[in-house]
Amino acid sequence: MTETAATLKLIPLVPNVALPRTASARTRTSIPPGYGVQEQCLPFTAASALGVIIPSPIRFGFCTLDALPNGCRAFRSPANKPDTAGNYAEPRVFYVFDNPEVRFAGNAYELRGVSGQDSAASVQEPGLSFFDRDDQSGVIKLHLPYIWRTPEMVDTLFLPLLNRAGPGLEVKCGLVETDWYASPVNLALGLPPGPVHIGIGDPVAQAIFIPRALRRPHLESLAEHDQLNLEARRDLADWDKRHAEDRSLYKVLARSAVGRIEREVSSRPGENR
Repeated sequence: MTETAATLKLIPLVPNVALPRTASARTRTSIPPGYGVQEQCLPFTAASALGVIIPSPIRFGFCTLDALPNGCRAFRSPANKPDTAGNYAEPRVFYVFDNPEVRFAGNAYELRGVSGQDSAASVQEPGLSFFDRDDQSGVIKLHLPYIWRTPEMVDTLFLPLLNRAGPGLEVKCGLVETDWYASPVNLALGLPPGPVHIGIGDPVAQAIFIPRALRRPHLESLAEHDQLNLEARRDLADWDKRHAEDRSLYKVLARSAVGRIEREVSSRPGENR
């Protein structure tokens, strides 16, 4: 069966913004030689290649005052208030860098042509924002200044990076109905115990696409006398025999080409058939 790629449409709300890019099966620049490296595992590389990688649209971070980079704008969460002695429970501060190329200044994007009352007016969209509950003080929102549009009945699942090292922020998973959702998505990010510094374009999250009909599948356990149960047992016996003869059998039989890393990880002839 031929694989047909669906189209994800992105509507930038500011110019020159770093947009999501198709995820790659490769998760490191060089692959060690020899049999058994992770790149030989097609389930691993296929997962790495799912969906798109979401880069940070801004340069930002979270650190102590003495570690702030030159030229940034520093600020504290509104919930981090000083005590009577002027001390803060959280000594670290947030920072962002202005970037006129994407109309970003003072921790806000200028979105033009999206005002409901006056198409010539602009509105402000935060770069970073905060939750207003004390039990969410350790989570921030990174706003993505573009709109997602997936095919009808396809949702977007926002996840941590798959099989890749992230920048140190804990990505909170979220499922959005992006076939109609009219607002920019924001990523909820848990803060680490130490400092974090993120540059424009640094990968922060991954997004994969879920047909809505597959959200809540029906589950069925088959009895031993069921025909499919019998066939599955025969297939398992055949698999064990063939897999003992060829450790790359899954790669030989897999029906999708997505996620394959060919030849450079081979340690014996024919391994990457």
